[in-house]
Amino acid sequence: MKLIAQGAEAKLFKTMFDGKNALLKQRVPKGYRCSELDEMLRSTRTNAEANMFRKARALGVNTPAIFDVDKKEKEISMEFIDGSRLKDSLKKENIGICKQVGQMIALMHSGNLVHGDLTTSNILVKDDDLFFIDFGLGKTSAKLEDKAVDLLVFRKTFEATHVDLMPKGWDQILEGYLSKGGKKEVLKQMEKIEGRVRYH
Repeated sequence: MKLIAQGAEAKLFKTMFDGKNALLKQRVPKGYRCSELDEMLRSTRTNAEANMFRKARALGVNTPAIFDVDKKEKEISMEFIDGSRLKDSLKKENIGICKQVGQMIALMHSGNLVHGDLTTSNILVKDDDLFFIDFGLGKTSAKLEDKAVDLLVFRKTFEATHVDLMPKGWDQILEGYLSKGGKKEVLKQMEKIEGRVRYH
């Protein structure tokens, strides 16, 4: 196995699974938590994230295929997507891909899936296809507020990292979102949330 990334919650390894290139996501122990709580949380979150991947794929969202979930070791083995982060590959020349981003988010929200950490770093591009990754903070929710926060977080990171593509890129994301069943009510709720933040 080759360690390719490490965050606060997990280590990512490039490995093999049944002869296929795979990514192993291993949730790391937290020494500040009591061992029983740590075991329970890492196991629960590992299983929940794997389920989010599966639900998103069932809704038509491209994600890595899940090969195996090891609850004991708190590991997920999944398809290795040999692509680049949208953050690194999104340019004015391919701004049209923003519409596809919006469409994929709409499919998730229509199925009451909230990603929880939507950024252009958590979307991979391979052969003009988008793959959504890292559902560690995801959840199932039918609430307008949760979906609006999901989109708002994405817009804030999009504005910060792709200022040269604003506002056209964001307009295409919204166009794609509405074209695939995204609700106008979610966009209105975004405005309400921003209003609350602005005046507090």
